[in-house]
Amino acid sequence: MKRDIGRLKSEKFDILVIGGGINGCAIARDASLRGIKSALIEKNDFACGASGKTTKLIHGGIRYLEQFNFKLVYEALHERQILLRTASHLVHPLEFIIPVYKNGPRSLLKIRAGATIYGWMAGKGNLQCHRWLKKNELISLEHNIDARNLKGGVKYCDAQMDDVRLCLDNAISAYEAGCCVANKIEAAGFIKKIGKITGVEASDKLTGEKLSIRASIVVNATGAWSNTTVRMDEPKVPPITRPTKGIHIVYRKLPHERAIILSHRFDKRIFFVIPWRNLSLIGTTDTDFAGSADEVYACADEVEYLLEETRRVFPGESIDRKGIITTYASLRPLVNVERRLAWQVSREHLIRESRAGLISVVGGKYTTYRHLAEQVVDVALRKLADMNFKKCISALIGPSSKVQNNASLRRSVEYAVKEEMANTLIDLLVRRLQLSNTPSLGLDCLQECAGIMAGLLGWTDAQKDSEIRKYREEIRRNTDFFNNPCLVS
Repeated sequence: MKRDIGRLKSEKFDILVIGGGINGCAIARDASLRGIKSALIEKNDFACGASGKTTKLIHGGIRYLEQFNFKLVYEALHERQILLRTASHLVHPLEFIIPVYKNGPRSLLKIRAGATIYGWMAGKGNLQCHRWLKKNELISLEHNIDARNLKGGVKYCDAQMDDVRLCLDNAISAYEAGCCVANKIEAAGFIKKIGKITGVEASDKLTGEKLSIRASIVVNATGAWSNTTVRMDEPKVPPITRPTKGIHIVYRKLPHERAIILSHRFDKRIFFVIPWRNLSLIGTTDTDFAGSADEVYACADEVEYLLEETRRVFPGESIDRKGIITTYASLRPLVNVERRLAWQVSREHLIRESRAGLISVVGGKYTTYRHLAEQVVDVALRKLADMNFKKCISALIGPSSKVQNNASLRRSVEYAVKEEMANTLIDLLVRRLQLSNTPSLGLDCLQECAGIMAGLLGWTDAQKDSEIRKYREEIRRNTDFFNNPCLVS
């Protein structure tokens, strides 16, 4: 996968997708697989926003049953089955436990009914029949959780994923299907003719070059940046997305074998403690956010919110900030709905077309990205009705993957730079090699990686030192959360 700026400038595309998160990459892939001449641009890097900072789950969303959102749950369970089949190298089954305590926010009857309905809705795609658990049965499965006031619970199965790699693989698959793909290209405005959008004015953040990209249809898949993007088209349009902040804690391995779903006593919100790469992943929060979408980090209050309830469920463990490896945070681009708590806003997506023809998509769960992409491309095809394209095949063919397993560090870096469009140390260590969330934080190989990248990309000593400083600062912001403002609106 290589940046072809010359092609971006010289050709006219049927569809130009702005945004290299999972939705944008999947839309570009779906369109390209149908034979549509497509381009995908991303101002930073693929999966650098919410798509690379999730709870790492492909799931139906059992909690949405409480909101009677059966349509979303059914869709997500169907998509889970497709991803388990077409992306099995990145998506695999994971067992879950829901313990229920006396005086908890949800009754044992309610939890058992929810699990029953959830399994029924999964139908043939059910990974494992749910099981009601008595107190002693639950303790025998997870004997380190708090047994005091425990009434029982349920066990069921969903799936875990590698969110960053799944997003990258969609971008790579789009490229292999003929899409012109480029990161570090920022859309600055729209080109219009007789009131209709005919392309994008953009800039190359690596070189500073300005370029005009021509396209019959432009799709806005910029996630938490969607409000900014639509206002480049319609300056006075109301916000179409309500970004809510979610943080996660990467913690030392806690004594649990399965994912555990907890309800916080303060606001009843559900969150997870999940086994992940020999560590535990704790998250997430869900709060409205008033800051910049480019500067989203965990703060001390949010960290303590998650630790407090985790501490209660694992009374035999000393759970404090010393066990934290790092944190990460992002903004969910939910559909703008007022007068509802952030965590109660639906995860369904919305496809909107402006008078000038800009197609915007907001909302959605990671799990349903493939179906979302199919729907967006279907909308675009109605505007390209005079052209003959193939049918959607993304449910049959999963994204390609060429991960360099067991390769040396040098070979891994070379592959990431030459084949996966890694242009910075943050691109490399956070997303291609994913070392920033390991106990070493990637600092043990930082200098070596910087040296290899400098040779490949022609960095000067000053550029190399700047890249090292930027990566160290990113690590500091994710570990020194005491000094990060929460910026809750």
